Amino acid sequence: MFGIEVNSFKFKNFIVQHIGKETFLKPFIKLMQGASFVLDYWLFYKFKLIRKKSSITEINIEFVSYCNLRCILCSLDHEKPKVRMSAEILTRFFENFISDSRFRSVKTIHLYNAGEVLLHPKLMEMLDIVKHFKEKAKEKNIFFPQIALLTNAIILDEKKSKLLINSNIIDNIRFSMDGGNKEKFEEMRKRAEWDVFLKNIKTFCELNKKSAKPIPTGIITLVEYHNKLNTKWMSEEFKELLDLVDGYELRYAHNWGGDVEIEELKNKSAASYKIGCSLLMHQLVLLPNGDITVCCADLNSKGVIGNINKDDLFTIYSKPQRLMMLQKFMKNKKHEIDLCRDCETF
Repeated sequence: MFGIEVNSFKFKNFIVQHIGKETFLKPFIKLMQGASFVLDYWLFYKFKLIRKKSSITEINIEFVSYCNLRCILCSLDHEKPKVRMSAEILTRFFENFISDSRFRSVKTIHLYNAGEVLLHPKLMEMLDIVKHFKEKAKEKNIFFPQIALLTNAIILDEKKSKLLINSNIIDNIRFSMDGGNKEKFEEMRKRAEWDVFLKNIKTFCELNKKSAKPIPTGIITLVEYHNKLNTKWMSEEFKELLDLVDGYELRYAHNWGGDVEIEELKNKSAASYKIGCSLLMHQLVLLPNGDITVCCADLNSKGVIGNINKDDLFTIYSKPQRLMMLQKFMKNKKHEIDLCRDCETF
């Protein structure tokens, strides 16, 4: 999403720093993404040449629907009901997930979406459920995805840091750190205090470094469009934190399906960039109440296609609503999809 997604933190950093996303390579990248969408559509949906796997490569799990911050570039509706995922819903999801071989295509499970994951009051219980199924998959020689976590780190105190590090569940963790300096950070991430964030990240990294099996760490930073995707203009304190983690990704903001107005994107046509949408093709998101929506840009549940309490995961994946959305992208009719019409996310 306006940042190049690759597995290696260090390679991602190199790409963003030295090649970037807003360069002469952008049309080529978009062309390749479009070709990938078309190929996947033919293989999985049109001709159904691949039947033993789904097209899903990543799943987001949202432990809570609410957040402690009010970031200016986030579309989350803070007036909607505050919901916490139950152990029963998470268990039902994983029972379904590891029993269906068609989801062996999933490479990563992200323990985040719109809400701040660390706000769940029974975080350790939820992580233990993930751990149980991770071990169960290992016993049965079943591939289990990497577990990734993203947090704003404002409540990542020493106790929570130790909990995450010692859980032996998290395969990589990233922190959201927007702006480029203290003042811009607090302006963009309302309710976040830079000094608290700084202390928490340093504490986590110190504890993590001493652990028997350190968790790979990263930072995602949104920068304003008038700044370049490099660190030269950033404050020394900001760059110090970027250097503290294993890698970082600099991004320009997207508009969350059209729910956030960004001046620099007003005159751009999302449809002109490429064919298809990799998020719609490759993602599903499990929400705290068991609902499943089609992509991580849908922070306010506009694209819900089913509920894990009522249907199995593959039935939801195959819902007519989702197939219709894929078909419209193939026919260059993105404008007919309410959720996607104004989206610049991809």
